Amino acid sequence: MPRRIKARTPEYRLLITPSVSERTRKPTTLFVLETAQSFAAFRYDLTVEERLDQHSVFFRILGLKTPALNLPSAGRAQFVREFENLNGTYEVTVVGLDGGASMCTVTISPEKVEVLRPPAGSSLRVATRSTHWTHD
Repeated sequence: MPRRIKARTPEYRLLITPSVSERTRKPTTLFVLETAQSFAAFRYDLTVEERLDQHSVFFRILGLKTPALNLPSAGRAQFVREFENLNGTYEVTVVGLDGGASMCTVTISPEKVEVLRPPAGSSLRVATRSTHWTHD
């Protein structure tokens, strides 16, 4: 009997959506990068190296760190970043812990974010609206 091939689930999820900064009240583009895996003991923070160049956004996941508040709570490890003044087409790259890179192309405007080219492979899932940001 042939072996069953197990479907590979995404390792990371990325939300890219227009937002308004709570601190400055200015329009921003919100990037939320999180693990697809949920943790039972703590809601860890992702340690991420980030870089914004001309029309590219780069995230390299370096690891996990315990949250500043050590109260137990279940959830995904997460990294949140807001960028101001993004407008146009951007290449977004996420490099995981294993060194594998996932890239997608998005168009960003103050009103919406559209995925022009989704990431190849199955290690990253991208959403552009909070309503599509479900926890399955």
